[in-house]
Amino acid sequence: MIRKFTRREFLKLSSIAIGAAALPTLSPSDLRLGQTLTRLGRVTIRKARVISRPNPRGELVTYKERDEVLEIYRAVVGEGFYPHNHVWIEIPEGYIYSSWVQPVKNDPQPPMASIPADGLYGDICVPYTDARTAADPKAEIIYRLYYSVVLKVKSFKTGIDGAIWYEIDDENLFDTYWVQGQHIRPIQPDEVTPISPDVTDKRLVANVEDHWLSAYEGATEVFRTRIASGATFFEPDGSQRAAITPGGAHPIWSKRVSRHMEGGTPTNGYDLPGVGWVSYFASNGAAIHSTYWHNDYGRPRSHGCLNCNPEAAKWLFRWTTPEVEYIPGTITVTWPGGTRVGIEGTPPPLDDDQGG
Repeated sequence: MIRKFTRREFLKLSSIAIGAAALPTLSPSDLRLGQTLTRLGRVTIRKARVISRPNPRGELVTYKERDEVLEIYRAVVGEGFYPHNHVWIEIPEGYIYSSWVQPVKNDPQPPMASIPADGLYGDICVPYTDARTAADPKAEIIYRLYYSVVLKVKSFKTGIDGAIWYEIDDENLFDTYWVQGQHIRPIQPDEVTPISPDVTDKRLVANVEDHWLSAYEGATEVFRTRIASGATFFEPDGSQRAAITPGGAHPIWSKRVSRHMEGGTPTNGYDLPGVGWVSYFASNGAAIHSTYWHNDYGRPRSHGCLNCNPEAAKWLFRWTTPEVEYIPGTITVTWPGGTRVGIEGTPPPLDDDQGG
């Protein structure tokens, strides 16, 4: 039996539909999104609120837990929880703040029949996958690897489940780990080739006050992206620990297609395998690099680095000097180094909710 709506119910539903249609929809590549919008998203925080409208004062509908994969309808501009971001993601149940959602794809790949002797690079092409101690879906989990993580594959074999598994070459671990082959997309050598290699007057300018990074060829801005820069973290005892991105002009002195990053303190530390497209520019180890653990660009969030979305970090890696060969996928140069990175602006005041 088809249920008929009362006039009151019909008018209420109509007003909701009209209100939603009136919201400004962002194109998938709008720079305010941070990362290009996809049809799926992964929740990046422990518990994310879903609200009836794109406004913190909307009615709470439900919660989404960390690593839940969401169907994305669109991105809209509303009123943000924080002033640096007013973009919300519309999902079937309502609206969720875009800073809490990593846009992802679910694009399994046919496993490779061979691996070059020097290995190859690949990125995770599904919302997440678990790296295990053996080519066995029941083996111990070492890491959960998220969409856009970049890894070096050194070999493969058929696991006990009959599927192809890739052995990962991780420079920070004595033992390797294994990932299902269909969850890694091979990165082709032409994806690392330099962009505009004949241009000699390249420079980067990053403003840690308004959190934008621009690439210039002479006086012409050729690329622009939002970033998250170094923050000041609060320890449990209330003390402060600054991890501010160093100001001034710095040359890029080392680059890596993939890097396992570890550091920080016991309370504010990090252990991040497969950080992609890393360009070191400061003597303290600060770098421009891809970020998969948040989509929260526009405020301080890092331990001194410049966090970029994966697409932007990859473009900057290819555009800047020194140039990197696909194998070995890393280079370190002496002074005067490569492309200059100018850090401008005054970091925002301390904030005990700057994230990690």
